[in-house]
Amino acid sequence: MDHFLINPYFLVGVYVASNVLALLSIFASVKKPQLARLFFLLLFGWACWINSSTALDAPWVYQDYADSSIPVYKRFILGAFEAIATPMVLSIAAAQGLIALSMILKGNLFRFGCWGGIVFCIAISPIGSYAAFPATLFMAVSLYLLQRKQGDLFIWGREGKVQKVKLAHF
Repeated sequence: MDHFLINPYFLVGVYVASNVLALLSIFASVKKPQLARLFFLLLFGWACWINSSTALDAPWVYQDYADSSIPVYKRFILGAFEAIATPMVLSIAAAQGLIALSMILKGNLFRFGCWGGIVFCIAISPIGSYAAFPATLFMAVSLYLLQRKQGDLFIWGREGKVQKVKLAHF
């Protein structure tokens, strides 16, 4: 990442933290699915904001991702992607926003969001260390487990039915 002057030790710390969080998200998907959903809501919401801001302000930054990418991705990033970086990244950011939104829903909308997240995580894994590989694959596993376990519930854990509450009379 030549465009940002960041200490390499900080980048290693972020890389390790990303992988630890991704591994913990697998555990959370099984044991604490609401926490995993909150994690993905925040993660994809943050990614939407960062990517849309960067695409509009400094789209050339995405050229740095070629440094750690597999050859076919590198050719695309340094070639065709350069001319369409802003609209492409804005489209990705919109999808990330929809994935984030889906984490509070249930049923097919939630499952579609999980599958969108799975496809996204697998698709960016060839970017390598700039995508914190293998964290993206861990997150894909987590999203898969989550959609299997939590599909029929909202993030708050109820089925969305209105419950009658008796009020005490004074």
